[in-house]
Amino acid sequence: MPDQNQEAPEPPRRRNRRRRHLRWLGVLFSAVIAMLVAFAVLGAFYVTGKPLTAPDWLRARIEARIARELPQAIVTFGTMVLVVEEGWAPRVHLHDVDVSTSAGTQIVSFSDFKASFAMRPLLSGVVQPREILLSGIFATLERDTDGTFSVRGGSGATAPARQAATLPELVGQLDTLLNSASLSGLTEIDLRAVTLQYIDKRSQRAWTVDGGRARLHRDGNDLTLSADLAVLSGGAGVATLAANYSSRIGEAVADFGISFDGVAAKDIAAQGPAFAWMDVLRASISGSVRSGLDEDGRFAPINATLQIGAGVVQPNAQTKPIPFDGARSYFSYDPARQLLRFDELSVRSKWISGRASGTASLEGVGTDGSGAGAAFSTLVGQFALRELSANPQDLYPEPVALDEADIDFQLTLNP
Repeated sequence: MPDQNQEAPEPPRRRNRRRRHLRWLGVLFSAVIAMLVAFAVLGAFYVTGKPLTAPDWLRARIEARIARELPQAIVTFGTMVLVVEEGWAPRVHLHDVDVSTSAGTQIVSFSDFKASFAMRPLLSGVVQPREILLSGIFATLERDTDGTFSVRGGSGATAPARQAATLPELVGQLDTLLNSASLSGLTEIDLRAVTLQYIDKRSQRAWTVDGGRARLHRDGNDLTLSADLAVLSGGAGVATLAANYSSRIGEAVADFGISFDGVAAKDIAAQGPAFAWMDVLRASISGSVRSGLDEDGRFAPINATLQIGAGVVQPNAQTKPIPFDGARSYFSYDPARQLLRFDELSVRSKWISGRASGTASLEGVGTDGSGAGAAFSTLVGQFALRELSANPQDLYPEPVALDEADIDFQLTLNP
């Protein structure tokens, strides 16, 4: 009899489609390698530091080799320039590179590709890039309703994509690429002029990153990734983000952090249960968030520092807004326990001012159907209140003041 506990194999169609996607994503680098072998070795015999543009006959040979070795892809590019730098280090510059499937679906494109190579392996026919710079890239990052992330480089919705359960796991897939023999000598990847569209199907919202820059650095097996982004969410302002990520190749453990300035509270609230409580705020927020992944790939506790600008508390358009001049919060979130711990939550306003600390337990996380927990149905809180001063709408001749108070409450959302 078959073992009932044995996991069912993945359906062949899905598995084959995933393999095709991974193969398409490898086409770009394979195509570039095929273009460089003959020309880079040839260029090494020219005068050091002199830019050399590939003649038409060499371009024709390169294109023919690409077509022969990669019949499933169409690779086009503009000019191709080679420079042999001091120390006989060849550098290649390609303009207007486009990689598409034979059916015309774009896999990836960028305006500039620059790479430097180790000369000694190149003379033996082995292409090992040391530094790569890509500029003018358009990509789409998408979070599905089940919380999974995918990224694709083409402009169409049918472009091949990479997928992972979380965004850090998606970044961690760089390990597979960097472990390849052809990239064993790669120490740096620089991405410039990045346009990234982030589509969140779970919150039914979208953001656009314009003019972004990212840098990946490898020192042995240690990886560090940093990025600077300007985010457009449809409003009048532009928010800025700075992100960093560090890990070791082949290990699940990772640390990452994000600092941001001028991000709308609703944009932060849409990112997960740790921030869902900010959905009632209409204000701009600056601050930082740090977390990581453990040995099993699970999220470590999240630690956040927030500076909230002047705004209002307004759960929906039908409720009367409660104004405030500013607020501040230091809190952590344990995803395993679904527990928020506020070291400080302070608010300044004409209606009410004071400080609070305590915990809030989230219940019903993921009842929005996401499975990953973008929302909660019930919040049970225990807070200590200090230095309270309240006079809503100037109801009293003098504000009502309390030195301290304790409060236990349960908040149920509908919706």
